[in-house]
Amino acid sequence: MICGKCSKNQATVHVTEVVNGTKKEAHLCEECARSAGIGMKFTFSISDILGNLMEVPKAGKGETGSLRCPECGITYSEFKAKTRLGCANDYEVFKAGLLPLLEKVHQSTQHVGKTPRTVESVVRKESELVRLKRELETVVKSENFEKAAQIRDRIKTLETELSE
Repeated sequence: MICGKCSKNQATVHVTEVVNGTKKEAHLCEECARSAGIGMKFTFSISDILGNLMEVPKAGKGETGSLRCPECGITYSEFKAKTRLGCANDYEVFKAGLLPLLEKVHQSTQHVGKTPRTVESVVRKESELVRLKRELETVVKSENFEKAAQIRDRIKTLETELSE
């Protein structure tokens, strides 16, 4: 795209301005942007963006600072600063702070995408197991014990298959 002011150079600065509901766009080269006083450079990192999304775990502010992974030694404060976990165990250690963050970023805390074929059957069985356990609670509350016995048997079968 060519600069909208000088029509000579490549436009590298793109400005969008909304005034009274009217959107105005300008595509300028660096020289024209600088002469218009727009030549400021902004730098940001993904850490800054994710850091603003993070919430403190609901355990309490005093407790948050003392959260430390026993395997890699990273603290929740270090994770917030670096936006990078130290090991797989951190997901469990920082669960109270990660779940709200994941929900904010992905609108879910449950993976719904593709899974590798090598583990697809295991993941499917684990998901069915979780679903059956919830269903079992509901059926027991409604006192439908025959259905509960069938679900219980299916749960035992799945648990046996998963343990093998």
